[in-house]
Parts: sequence; C-alpha cells; structure tokens
Amino acid sequence: MFQKNSFSIPSDSSGILLVKVIQTRKCSTRKHAKIGRFLKVVVRNTKTSLNRIRKKKSRAIVVRTKHDMYTRKGKYFKFCDNALVLLKKRMNSRGKELYGPTSKFLKIKKFRVAYRCIF
Repeated sequence: MFQKNSFSIPSDSSGILLVKVIQTRKCSTRKHAKIGRFLKVVVRNTKTSLNRIRKKKSRAIVVRTKHDMYTRKGKYFKFCDNALVLLKKRMNSRGKELYGPTSKFLKIKKFRVAYRCIF
C-alpha cells in the first residue's frame, strides 16, 4: 500500500526512474492507497534526456500492492511489489508500454489494451 512520503518506481516506459507520493487522492482522511486509487506524486529522478520533468507534480494510479486483495468468491491474491503508473491529462498513461501483471479490479479500458497479462 502507498502512503504519504513513500517512494516508488513506475511500471511504465516513460523514462522516469523514481517518484515520491505527496497525497492520496479522492479523500482527505484516507491514509493508504490500494489498487485502483489515485495518487499525487512528484518526479524525483529521471533519465538524463528528461531532466525538465524533474520536480513536476503528476497524477498516478496504483496497479499492484503487496497487501492482500480479497475477492467475493473467497480467494485472495497479492503481488511481490508495489507499482504505479503515471498519468497525463485525460487518464492517458505517460509511457507507451506498461510492465508487469495487474488485477481485473482495474477496470479502465485504456489500460487493459496496454498490459501484457491481467490476473
């Protein structure tokens, strides 16, 4: 789960190497973000060709967490790492390719096309 001041590596091909979480979105009292929640992040480290993006605020969506996720049928699953995807305006991902598995709870069609495997 993500919380304020946590660091993460985005799982897309945008060239951004490290981000820091500023705020969990959609609720002022929510302290942790699970799968499908929105975050506000700051870009901390990039490739050398993308230095102008550093220190810029951006939105992100949580794709994988280490925390257990239970289904209605009684099954549960968890991933081995925490991951997020950076977003541009209108919910488009910043990178063209998105890496790693994700869950079916992420019901946004724009992301489903880009992922290689969905659990």
